[in-house]
Amino acid sequence: MTQLSPEERTSPESELAAVVAEALKLADAQLVLNKSFAPFVFMLDAEGAVHRGEVPQEIRGTMPSDPEVSVKLTVDLFSGYAENLFAMVAVLDPESGKNEDTLHLWAEHRSGIAQLIRVDFTRKKFLKHPTFSEPRVEAQAAHLWNGETASPAEEWWHQGLSEQAIQDVFKLVGVAVPFAEDQLSRNGVLAPYGASTDLSGEVAHRMAYLEPNEDDELDSSEAIQLMTEGFRLEKDTLRGTCIVADVSIKLEEGGVLDAVRLHIEHSEGLSMHIVKPYELDGESGTVAFGESAVVPAQAQVWSV
Repeated sequence: MTQLSPEERTSPESELAAVVAEALKLADAQLVLNKSFAPFVFMLDAEGAVHRGEVPQEIRGTMPSDPEVSVKLTVDLFSGYAENLFAMVAVLDPESGKNEDTLHLWAEHRSGIAQLIRVDFTRKKFLKHPTFSEPRVEAQAAHLWNGETASPAEEWWHQGLSEQAIQDVFKLVGVAVPFAEDQLSRNGVLAPYGASTDLSGEVAHRMAYLEPNEDDELDSSEAIQLMTEGFRLEKDTLRGTCIVADVSIKLEEGGVLDAVRLHIEHSEGLSMHIVKPYELDGESGTVAFGESAVVPAQAQVWSV
């Protein structure tokens, strides 16, 4: 843990710049020792202490290929702490296989400052410092501290839950959404997928393997049912579960809306759906998510 000096805390700009500098120091050290590193965040609290968080191993392989999306997702994974923080900086090394590359940083202060920072660098041999370019800074709209008040549909779910349970939900969402985006982008379809947190908080991945029908299609409802039954049998060893499905929603004015639905349950009594509408560009494979809806759902795993 690093403590900022009083001189570094004279303004929001100086606080954010100091946290960015500390994050780049760690990135440099990691590249000297390992030539690459896992995405991480630095978080500044009210006392001026800088805390580090690292994206869990089980999530890293599911991060979107777009570094700008991934670095904001890294921030999202730690957004549960935002209420008690003054600033957060996420750092992403997106393509560790290259010699020349670009670090992507998302830097945000609760005063409203938000920046996307790119730093080009050249990887060196083991125990050699990389060569960094001058940072390229682009002002952005606030993401964590945007002044918006959560709607009741977004607020209700964490009431009565422990901090551990809330973080379990963040973990499950952090695994599920990137996986769904990657599968839609790669394949144009999303087969049902499951994730769970065990009693130690570790995330495990689940798939239901079924034979396709005569039209070479999988029965999504059967796959969902199989995963639900599996989770139900193991619920005494689990804290949280998530089942992801590609759904179609009929609109009142006619037409159909494509959406990713996350059915999330927790042993502390939570059961909800997160519905994320999306549009898929068939040519580029780009997935654009719309505004999410968070609604109560009937429990299937920890049902009475």
